[in-house]
Amino acid sequence: MPKADLRRYDLNQLVVLRALLETANVTQAGAQVGLSQPGMSRALARLRVDFGDPLLIRSGPAMRRTPRGEALRDTIEEFLDSAAALYRPEAFIPGEAERVFRAAMPDVVATTLLPPLIEILATEAPHCRLEIIGWPGLAPARGGEIDFAISTEPQVYHGFRMRSLYQDRDLLIHRADRPRNDAADDMAAMLGLPHAAVIPAALTEDPVEPWLRSMGLARRIAATVPTYLQAAHLVSRSELVAIVPSRFAATVAGPFGLVITPLPIDQPADQQWLLYPARLETDPASIWLRGVVMRLAR
Repeated sequence: MPKADLRRYDLNQLVVLRALLETANVTQAGAQVGLSQPGMSRALARLRVDFGDPLLIRSGPAMRRTPRGEALRDTIEEFLDSAAALYRPEAFIPGEAERVFRAAMPDVVATTLLPPLIEILATEAPHCRLEIIGWPGLAPARGGEIDFAISTEPQVYHGFRMRSLYQDRDLLIHRADRPRNDAADDMAAMLGLPHAAVIPAALTEDPVEPWLRSMGLARRIAATVPTYLQAAHLVSRSELVAIVPSRFAATVAGPFGLVITPLPIDQPADQQWLLYPARLETDPASIWLRGVVMRLAR
């Protein structure tokens, strides 16, 4: 049947038809669907026209289904069950789901967040996979293809919903046996140390620089790298120091043998945002995953 032909029919009448074919009784069917006996008689007359078949015929004091009515009985039941399923909210059962989640986040966030996130996925959603794509890489162009992104630069992700994830502050990291560690206690002396700056792919300078400029300060940059992990590795093997977020510093200090020193100056907090495509706002799987990320971050 061409789709356009459906406009000729009132599909609500199929609920009435199911009751009629199930009970083979106009009065009982009316009680099921909330129609009077005259209303059910009119509905049956219309259904007979629509289907080109009597559907129910009088046989003594009772009514019997015609062969077409018998054939339609199970078909109508299956059709209405399928139609009802369209309106039920889609369920996401982590332990049974098979899905590929995709996310974009910088290494400074992935270093701390990714290991516990993978652990939860392995435990609660073992058949799901998580793919981390380059940050921001192709994420803005593939807005509908990622479940979420984490960034301090929400303007990179046009049209995304955003939620506050957490705030962080910067600290100084340096090698434990580095000479002149006491220089970190004085702002001028600390800025005069050789620094490793981090310039991520989405930015044109280390996020620390605008903050320092706003206070009329500048530091001595001896090297620039594109990731915070490279900065931590470089600091651990040289005389360089680096200013990095505190969560990252706490994660890498032990493995890299680094010392963490508070900065001798007040500073604004860095805001990390959880961003996600608007089309996934009500997607059960994405809602579950975002909830896990929020729980871990806090």
